[in-house]
Amino acid sequence: KTYVELTFLHKGKIYTITRNPRYERPKKSGDGMTTENPDAALQLPDGDIITGYRDVTAKVVELLGINYRQFKQIAMIAQGEFLQLLLADSKERGDIFRRVFNTELYQTAQSLLKDYEREAKKRCESNEQGILQYISGIVCPATEQGQQLAAKLDTANIHTAAEILSELQALNAADTSLGHSLQEQAGALEQNLAAQIVQITEAQYINQAFTALAVAQERQKELRRRQDEHNDRKKTLQDAETARYIVSPLEDAYLREKAAEQKLIQNCQSLAMEIQAQEKELAMVQKAYHSEKEKEPARERLAAAIDGLTKTLPQYDAAAGLARELKKLAAEQRSVEAALEKTRQQKDALLAQKNNLQQELERLTGIEVQVSICEQEGKELQANQTALLELQSSLARFGKLQTESVRLQQQFNVAQEAFQAVNALYLAKETAFFREQAGLLAATLEEGKPCPVCGSTVHPHKATPAADAPSEAELNELKQKNDLARRNMQDASERSAAKLAEINLAREQLHHAAAACFPAIEQNISQKQLAALSQAALAKNKQDIRKKYEQVRQLKEQLTRKNQCREQLASIEDSLQANETATAQKEQQKNNIISDLAAKTGELKTLKASLEYADRSQAVALIKEWTGTLSHLKDNFRKAEAAYHALNSKLKGNQALLDDWRERLTSTSQAKKQAFLAYTRKMSECGFATEEAYHGALKTESQINELRHAVEQYQNEAKALELDLQRLARETEGKQQQDMEILAAAKEALEEEKKQVDESLRTLMARLSVNEPIAKALSEAIADGVKYQQEYLLFSNLSKTANGELPGKQKLAFEQYVQASYFSRIIGESNKRLKRMTNGRFELMPRAGAVDLRSQAGLEIDVLDHYTGRIRSVKSLSGGESFKASLALALGLSDVIQSHAGGVEIDTLFIDEGFGALDAESLEQAVQTLVGLAAGNRLVGIISHVSELKERIDRQVVIKKSNSGSSIKLIS
Repeated sequence: KTYVELTFLHKGKIYTITRNPRYERPKKSGDGMTTENPDAALQLPDGDIITGYRDVTAKVVELLGINYRQFKQIAMIAQGEFLQLLLADSKERGDIFRRVFNTELYQTAQSLLKDYEREAKKRCESNEQGILQYISGIVCPATEQGQQLAAKLDTANIHTAAEILSELQALNAADTSLGHSLQEQAGALEQNLAAQIVQITEAQYINQAFTALAVAQERQKELRRRQDEHNDRKKTLQDAETARYIVSPLEDAYLREKAAEQKLIQNCQSLAMEIQAQEKELAMVQKAYHSEKEKEPARERLAAAIDGLTKTLPQYDAAAGLARELKKLAAEQRSVEAALEKTRQQKDALLAQKNNLQQELERLTGIEVQVSICEQEGKELQANQTALLELQSSLARFGKLQTESVRLQQQFNVAQEAFQAVNALYLAKETAFFREQAGLLAATLEEGKPCPVCGSTVHPHKATPAADAPSEAELNELKQKNDLARRNMQDASERSAAKLAEINLAREQLHHAAAACFPAIEQNISQKQLAALSQAALAKNKQDIRKKYEQVRQLKEQLTRKNQCREQLASIEDSLQANETATAQKEQQKNNIISDLAAKTGELKTLKASLEYADRSQAVALIKEWTGTLSHLKDNFRKAEAAYHALNSKLKGNQALLDDWRERLTSTSQAKKQAFLAYTRKMSECGFATEEAYHGALKTESQINELRHAVEQYQNEAKALELDLQRLARETEGKQQQDMEILAAAKEALEEEKKQVDESLRTLMARLSVNEPIAKALSEAIADGVKYQQEYLLFSNLSKTANGELPGKQKLAFEQYVQASYFSRIIGESNKRLKRMTNGRFELMPRAGAVDLRSQAGLEIDVLDHYTGRIRSVKSLSGGESFKASLALALGLSDVIQSHAGGVEIDTLFIDEGFGALDAESLEQAVQTLVGLAAGNRLVGIISHVSELKERIDRQVVIKKSNSGSSIKLIS
């Protein structure tokens, strides 16, 4: 397993951490590779163990107080990265300080105040939108007061809301008063209209009574004309009811008895004829029945023959089964013999394949070693390609830096020329200004006021300024332009110097990259030559990689084929073994079949000799034929017997039925005579002289109901009419008919007037239902707006102060202000070592302020050069100077962190390269500084190829490369 184990001491306690990366490893079971996922384990001082890649990382960050990237910036000055901490901007340094000095609280306070400001602003904006929305909903009448308010609504804004509210309240008061007046007027009209409707209703009732009286009198005349018709209809109804309900039932009884008599006569005649035919048929059926009964002995002999032959059927089945078994055994014998031949052929083919695979395996011996060698060569080619690509990237970056350096130098030249021109103009104007002060002073004198020089209040001869003399304001403006031009020139100079430092560093990195790719390269080779050389080498490298990958692919195919051959060979061995077993089993099966064939053949021959017919089908066919004949004989007997008994029984029944019907005919004839006498006697009693007169009076039930309804309707109508005439005479007594058009016109006039009043009232109430809630809500919203504005101004001022956003002030946030305090201490501790390492020339300084009030600052670094007395950017330091400054800053940060109560402890410092840029004196100063650190409880690790350091460092870890890998040697 590939892993690394580290035991370290932190705050006096021992921790052990084990980690493994993601890598490919051989499978524990089977062939091929598998991926091992990254993992970690941390053993704590109390013996507890934390596992898991992320959990262990989180615990280490918790212990140290900083993460991996911040640890590198604080505790490790890495090759190519030693400038990062020195050149970091305020944000990057702020992130580090926030972690190590726990300044998140102040950043949280900034965010909370910003959120409070944002919420307060939203409340103000929402309030203003609500006020304008309320105003937009106001309904104005078409009066002069409403038109004045509508004109203000068209240009309404948040500042006119109070004035609009006042006028809206006045409009609501006027509308309320007008509404009361309209309600009273509508009430009076409602009462008048109700009275008019009552009068119209009474008039309509009187007119209707006069009309109904005239109609009733006409109907009375009509009823008198129909009186004779009513009397005839009444007499017809009485005769019809007598015929239908008294005489008709007796006639119906007589007709029923007469019909029954006729039916019995017909039935007796039909049944007598049927009995004669049945007696003749019975004689014939009886003869056929006796004939079938005499065949009983023949039926018994045929049944015995069928039973005897049926008992021999199992022996025929046994013979057929033996024949089938013999046929099946013969087929099995042929199949086994064919299978034996096939197994012999398979064995020959397997032996041939085995021989071929053994020969192929011999040819592929040693292929695994060839694959490993070829893959290793491919990895080396890939590493060379990576180095060449990095070299080309360094060349491109170096060229870009040179282009940028030329551009920055040009910008410096332009800024320098601009400064010289502005500075010359400023010096000339300043000289003229001081030379013409008297003229400028005289220009301010007024008659009657004392001169500030001589005290005279009379100024007869004022000095006059020269035409080109500037005012003090003009001179101050020129001074600001001169200062701005100077700063621009200094900034351009610093950017150009910093870019030159980057170019020097890039040149050194480019040299190392070229030496790594081409160890025998000349020192003075040009960039163009180096680019062409790297391009050619990269092209050849890519071609070699393609060839090598193709070679690896072919070798792996051969390795795959070798594994396949091994698997196939093992499979063939198994197949040969199975072939031998199958051959033995088939031989034994063949012998068993031959033995069974002989036994079954003898048994079948013996059984066939004992049977009468050739096979079972002949016996079954004969049984079927005999069975059909027997069944036919039995069916004929059963049918003859059944027909005889059925016909005999039916004949006896008909004879008894005929006797019964003749007796009933005698009684029915007597009943018919009695019914006829009762019918004719009742007809005479009811006044019907003849049967024709009776039938003429006889009506159906529906006809009788119609007559009865007509008689009752006439009588009821006459009674109702008499009552109506009496009532209407009383109702119209002493009264006259009314003119409805006059009454209706008066009603319509009242209704129109009330409609107009109601419409005005509805419009007014609708306007009030909208405007009154708006007035109330608008009043509350305006009051809330004042409160929201006060809250917003308070939170806005606090937020802008905490977040460094106050206009006209430096952009310094609350957290940066706190971090600046730590930053000043770090700079102070850093300068203690930087002054020693630079012989007092350089001193780090926090930048006093931002370039302008629009940008934020607070953790930026400048450097004071005591040799020139100038303050410039740290980016303008050379490579060796930057290394010293970075080292001093890292040590200063470490000192402050150590002294911070409850802070992060950094007891180790690593420096990777960077010493190559130092001269002998600077190297000595840096080493002395690090030796002083190591004298305490700190561990200082230096990674370098500088030979001068080897003599100064007693404890060394020396790494040497060889063809088989790298080795480590400890020197103490």
